[in-house]
Amino acid sequence: MGNDAAEEKQPWACCLLTGILIAYIREQAKGKDGLDYARLFQDAEGLEVPANPEAFLRDDNNWVPVRVLREVLHQGEVLTGQKDFAYHAARSYFRPGRASVPSLFSIILRVLNDPRAVLICANLFGAVQTNYLRLQAFERPGARPDLYLLAQFDKGARGGVRSMYFLRGVVEGFAQLYPFIDEAQCLEEVSQLRLEDIVEDFPEYVSEREGDRLVIRRRGSPAAVVEARRVPLRRETLPLTPEFEVNLPDLAVVLPQGGRIKVLTQDEETDREVGGDAVWAYKVVQGGRLTHGPLGYPVPAGQVYNAPYCRLRYELREGRRQAAPPGHDVRAEVSQFLFDHLGQIKQTHMRMVQHHIEKRNLTLENLRLRREIDREYSFAGIVGRSERMRDLFNVVRAVAETDVTALIQGETGTGKELIARAIHHHSARRAKRFEAINCGALSETLLESELFGHEKGAFTGAVGQRKGIFEVADGGTLFLDEIGEVAPATQVKLLRVLQDGELRRVGGTESIHADVRIVAATNQDLQDMVKAGRFREDLYYRLKVFPMTVPPLRERREDIPHLVPHFLAKHAERLQRPVGGISGEAMALLMAFSWPGNVRELENVILRMLVVCKGDTLDVTDVPEELRGTARGPEVKPGDLKEIARGTTEMVERRAILEALEKGNWNVTRTAQALGISRAGLQNKMKAYGLRRPGRSGGGGARGD
Repeated sequence: MGNDAAEEKQPWACCLLTGILIAYIREQAKGKDGLDYARLFQDAEGLEVPANPEAFLRDDNNWVPVRVLREVLHQGEVLTGQKDFAYHAARSYFRPGRASVPSLFSIILRVLNDPRAVLICANLFGAVQTNYLRLQAFERPGARPDLYLLAQFDKGARGGVRSMYFLRGVVEGFAQLYPFIDEAQCLEEVSQLRLEDIVEDFPEYVSEREGDRLVIRRRGSPAAVVEARRVPLRRETLPLTPEFEVNLPDLAVVLPQGGRIKVLTQDEETDREVGGDAVWAYKVVQGGRLTHGPLGYPVPAGQVYNAPYCRLRYELREGRRQAAPPGHDVRAEVSQFLFDHLGQIKQTHMRMVQHHIEKRNLTLENLRLRREIDREYSFAGIVGRSERMRDLFNVVRAVAETDVTALIQGETGTGKELIARAIHHHSARRAKRFEAINCGALSETLLESELFGHEKGAFTGAVGQRKGIFEVADGGTLFLDEIGEVAPATQVKLLRVLQDGELRRVGGTESIHADVRIVAATNQDLQDMVKAGRFREDLYYRLKVFPMTVPPLRERREDIPHLVPHFLAKHAERLQRPVGGISGEAMALLMAFSWPGNVRELENVILRMLVVCKGDTLDVTDVPEELRGTARGPEVKPGDLKEIARGTTEMVERRAILEALEKGNWNVTRTAQALGISRAGLQNKMKAYGLRRPGRSGGGGARGD
């Protein structure tokens, strides 16, 4: 149930719960639920939208992250116009005469045939329907009513108003299955609900702490709508009979000791000797009602909130017990249902086996493709074989082995994001997410919201809580492009995250820990910006732990003959252009150009050439006009175009021969056959280009077989 870190981070719920809610929504809307199913799954980490989302969410065999359940609760509240929508949905599910196939949950309740027996098993119901909710029953001998329930939501799934309504509705609703129960009520005496969380559902209100008091006011008004005082709660000790200790202590809210249990009450502790053992909570001294449009929520005086768990009083009014109707055999119903359930389990297992087979095949295919990419394009998808790029790859490998912050500098279009992805791909964080954000593409307000997230009502249009990219990338890598464009106020908040690993959402008060590796990039000189007072010096040095520079394309022209076929292969098939190469003269023009837009500009040029090309080879006539003649870079010495083309052709030929030799394991005979030339011709070219098998020196380059 409980202590696994992954479960705390990602709590899950059985789809029986979502099915209860959806059935009620459809009932209220006369068959059409109106749910936005894509939105339901939008924030569900690790879960894609099913092909038939309604059927998936109404199948008791399925489970979903609690975020999906919360979104169903929220949308249901809006669609029905009822703040206590979940309460009514749960009670409706157990309504007598409801025409539907009973769930295993319902059948177990009917077999137990007594509310007291059901509550004794409450811990089991909580465990099989969620991985975040503990339930525990107890009684107060000699008192009426004598049945109580403790409920505790784990930290990762802190209970809200809707969750408590839902829980109360289920606890009250199941009693409708028993004809001898006239009425059932589940009342909160102590609540785990936090007053601050209640306020989040009502954006017109704010909560403020003033010493030992917490005051809720309407925004812009000094008058208190609700006021609560922080008090220590008294505990009472009660005997716990053996039947209530079934399956404890693993699922206990409060552990029994010596056959007794010590539970919180609504009363304030007056014995000051309790001291450090006191349990503190907020008790409402001025009750009120919070509203948002047609929705409202009462906060009554005397109610206790912010407790470590809930204490619920279960009141029953029992009438005359009736015998089962003639011919009614619960056992037959149970056996048939269980057989059906076993069949569903078998289907589920078969789907799981098939899923694992497909996943394994995809994993193997992914590994094969990655090896091909790394082999063909040198390094993590980055094309570059020049000495400058090889040096950069070595730096990337070195920084990837650590977890330090990296700063990538370089002109626009040089591929800084590719370098950032390469760092992530080769790091220990590769299994987690890589998130990128262009800091220069957003306004200051939007950037802050994107980075840190926001709380509901933080600003106009903030209709719900939203995680920022720091939280989304937790455990992974965050790439901050154009970091020099960040406003001074946001720079301060970035500095705090880099220093302490903590952030606050816009409009929030709680600190959130984020384990994120930062890689920043800029095409500006940050040092000059620091001197000009436009960039914080302390943030600059926090980012510049491991600086690296991506060279512009004009300083690594020898990579152009490798980049061109890469872009050809990338775009020719997509554009359905049967272009297989480029002429030497056209390549010479590309080699001679200065490329102020760097690799991105080269890719765009190849794309344009593919669009206008009429043959199967890119030629000079396909080269954009601005790249011809005087458009060559001033740093390139004027020369005969044919000489440039000849040198380029030789470079391409050398590359093709080297790749063929490597593919053929340096077997000269086999490589010559693959290239369609004679063995002697290949040996001459190997000698001319200085190609030798790795590990050999001297004049033995032509020997390979």
